[in-house]
Amino acid sequence: NPFNPTTTIPVAIPRESRIRLEVYNVLGQLVATLHDGNISPGRHFFAWDGKNTQGATLSSGVYFSRLSVNGGVTLVGKMNLIK
Repeated sequence: NPFNPTTTIPVAIPRESRIRLEVYNVLGQLVATLHDGNISPGRHFFAWDGKNTQGATLSSGVYFSRLSVNGGVTLVGKMNLIK
């Protein structure tokens, strides 16, 4: 799923949950936190603009989204940022 300049990460939650959605680089370093808190049941969409938490534009490469639900279940997705 190559993207430039933004991508959308869909999240479907069956019940109210506390989630943490983060983006990591290939070295395993956290580069951005897209959401950290409670969300209602249903389908939600989170946009990532290819920037880190300080607002700096990141270089092209592979990044991973990591979704943690209620501190337990963890799902990982792969993204390709192409400039």
